[in-house]
Amino acid sequence: MARSRTQTLLSLLKGLAGAILLTLLLMAAMAAFAAMGRISDSLLMALNQLMKLAAILLGVTLAVGRGGRRGFLTGMTLAMLYMALGYGCYSALGGSAFSTPEFLGEVMIGAAIGATAGAVLSNLPARRRTA
Repeated sequence: MARSRTQTLLSLLKGLAGAILLTLLLMAAMAAFAAMGRISDSLLMALNQLMKLAAILLGVTLAVGRGGRRGFLTGMTLAMLYMALGYGCYSALGGSAFSTPEFLGEVMIGAAIGATAGAVLSNLPARRRTA
């Protein structure tokens, strides 16, 4: 049975909402961690990259699920949206001036992670429903 556009959009929104929520929770935890102790810039950058990775993986899992359809495309689209929104918010809040090469690099790395996760998830066997 083919998925309708509405179902695909709703799954993307569900995955994006999950990724954003996880990002906000992890950012609060990182801020508390930074306030309690002195952490280096390199550790903060590494934690930021891990946070983005975890958020993309959660979002793709929510959007595609085990045995889902169109995992590659859905995962790639979700990750690109997430990274574009994140970079846009970062620039808008005064993080740095907008840099096209930096933006494209962020989006492409996210797209690769999301597409890979989506492809793996869609090729896993679907879980049996117990009723």
